[in-house]
Amino acid sequence: MAARTEAERIVTTAHQEANQLREAILASAREEGLAEGFREAEAEITRKADEISEQRISEQLKTALPALLSAAESLQAERDRWLVRWEQTAVRLGVAIAEKLMQRQIAARPECATEMITNALRLAAGQPQLTIYLHPDDLSAWGDRASEIVRSLTACADTVLVPDSTSTRGSCRIETRHGEIDARVETMLHRIAEELVEQ
Repeated sequence: MAARTEAERIVTTAHQEANQLREAILASAREEGLAEGFREAEAEITRKADEISEQRISEQLKTALPALLSAAESLQAERDRWLVRWEQTAVRLGVAIAEKLMQRQIAARPECATEMITNALRLAAGQPQLTIYLHPDDLSAWGDRASEIVRSLTACADTVLVPDSTSTRGSCRIETRHGEIDARVETMLHRIAEELVEQ
């Protein structure tokens, strides 16, 4: 009987130890399961957060990108307008400098004015009638021979020379029956400026 009691006690103790071991294993499994579950949940939360962030960024880019492109186009257009204005200003400045240099050259060497006028008069060669507008200083530089010089250059007997103080030295404007030859310095420089701006 003592042996049976001892056997029952051993079985009971074994059951208790088995139950404790099972509880310990279950507790450990639960903790391990919870830890694994937390890791999985954390990974899922991170994945979802990344997905939501990407979606929001994509949506913001959809609205921001056209605005950025429009701003870039506006900046490019403004840059192009600025370059055109700068080029036009540079050309106008260059023409103004050229005009000043020509005036100084003519003041230092009056024969330059005569040469420029001579070239313009040759354009009117063969016309039956001419009215020629010259700066008074250019006209007086030719003196009494002015009409003779004009006739020899243009082969035109019917010429009228008119002093024109609005023209610069070296300039001349010639009226013919068929139109006008504008050989004023400022007109020629203006044409050059227009050609440079158009390029």
